[in-house]
Amino acid sequence: MALAPSPATQAIPVGFTVVLIGFFVLVTRRRALSQLVGFLLMDNGITTVGFLTTASVSLVVELGVSLDVLLAVLVLRILTARIQETFGDADLDELAELHD
Repeated sequence: MALAPSPATQAIPVGFTVVLIGFFVLVTRRRALSQLVGFLLMDNGITTVGFLTTASVSLVVELGVSLDVLLAVLVLRILTARIQETFGDADLDELAELHD
């Protein structure tokens, strides 16, 4: 099936490239945070391809956006856990004292 030539269809290879780069980062990195970044790259590439190939927002794309929100919450939770592990507390007044 041939797609009509437009700027959106010409950008589809960029979306596939983002998916492949995300997969490469996911497979080659050892740390959990960098693997999470690779997974986010893959998810965003899939969402980009979905937006570019469909005329309207489909259910798959909406589920991908929901997954992005879930992963953003997960990343924030990991970062706050690391701050609590390193500094003992996430109180902003106590963290401001570290600056001084």
